[in-house]
Amino acid sequence: MSTLLTTAPTRPLAVKCVPRTTVEWGPDSAGRPAARTAGAVSRLRVLVFAWQAPWPLTRGGHLRLHHWLRTLAAEADVTLVTGRPAEAGLVLPPGVRHVVPAVTVQRGCTAPPGTHWFARRLRANWGYDGALHAALAQLTRGGAFDVVLCSGTVAGLYVEAFRAPVVWDLVDDLVLHVARDVAGGPWGARTAGVRRAVRYALYERYVAGRARGTVVASPLDASWLRRWARGPVTTVSNGVDLDYFRPAAADPEPGTVTFVGALDFAPNIDAAVWFARHVWPALRATGVGRRFFVVGRAPVAEVRALAALPGVEVHGDVPDVRPCLHAAVVVVVPTRKGAGVKNKVLEACAAGRPVVASPQALAGLTARIGRDVWSAARPAAWIAAVGGLLRCPQRAAELAAAGRRWVEQAHTWEGMGARLRAVLAAAAGRG
Repeated sequence: MSTLLTTAPTRPLAVKCVPRTTVEWGPDSAGRPAARTAGAVSRLRVLVFAWQAPWPLTRGGHLRLHHWLRTLAAEADVTLVTGRPAEAGLVLPPGVRHVVPAVTVQRGCTAPPGTHWFARRLRANWGYDGALHAALAQLTRGGAFDVVLCSGTVAGLYVEAFRAPVVWDLVDDLVLHVARDVAGGPWGARTAGVRRAVRYALYERYVAGRARGTVVASPLDASWLRRWARGPVTTVSNGVDLDYFRPAAADPEPGTVTFVGALDFAPNIDAAVWFARHVWPALRATGVGRRFFVVGRAPVAEVRALAALPGVEVHGDVPDVRPCLHAAVVVVVPTRKGAGVKNKVLEACAAGRPVVASPQALAGLTARIGRDVWSAARPAAWIAAVGGLLRCPQRAAELAAAGRRWVEQAHTWEGMGARLRAVLAAAAGRG
């Protein structure tokens, strides 16, 4: 099983970082972090466990975890533990310790005696190592940490290892993800999807029932999760780097429409191909010199083939997506599948570009449709909305300004980090 996370295009790191401090320990050693200084006694001691380190910052999940580490480290003692070695070049926010277990995760390893039958089955199929379980238990024994933030889907497999209260950051509800992916598909895919959704629901129920609380990125994901999960469910959305994605001084390029997203991610592939083939031809036919930019990392063959369509340009693996965003008169987010908060909506609004998005892309966001962003579902509605903004620069500018004000008020990483700290403090008994 792979972690289901929202994605973001490749871009340089835009926050101050320092080289990582890495500690390696074996399953038989104490593996405890360095003792705290006298001045830090009252600080919350947080262990963050993730399957992989948040690097490179090319995916929404990596960005989310990176900013959690940054905002938590400002007011807490933070240790990051990862289940696999980090990629070369990893840098972490100041004050974050990085602990790498000296174990190798393998499939089919035996679960500890007394483990729930469902957990044993999950661990056998999805990859699990009892040595890592033991190392996590050793690290958190004796009150070494006040609370554990278990980050991501796969990390939940180890929820029973920790000897401290656990908060699980699931991010996106897995069942909602499956429901959107199989909607309208062939019956065979729907049947397989139902079986997968049931497994995911049982998994979420299992982990959430053993955690002190579960966090997801949108109210929609929370409403789905609460149908079967036990325990408190809290919404802590994503933020956006308002300094990095600031509006440009120059005007956009007339007639330019842009889609940005990881182009090897199934929901983004579907969105780009659907818009290019079902909406773009009519938009291009009604205006001279109009261009549709498809921008993002690792474009698959199906996406690269779109460059053969009139007026479509595919820009893969660009070092910086901001020039493509700033060039756009309109940014489109025609997402039809997947779940979670769409970072591409937040980033386009922060960059001062007007956004037209599908209902699925806006689900769970607090943006006022028709004022902060526009929404469209069917091709005719897309043609009318995008075409109207292309023809009326003043209206596009007003929508862009409203979108920027919305993310400034509702989606700062500092504000979201404060919410997460409150959840962790409550789980640790300090709320």
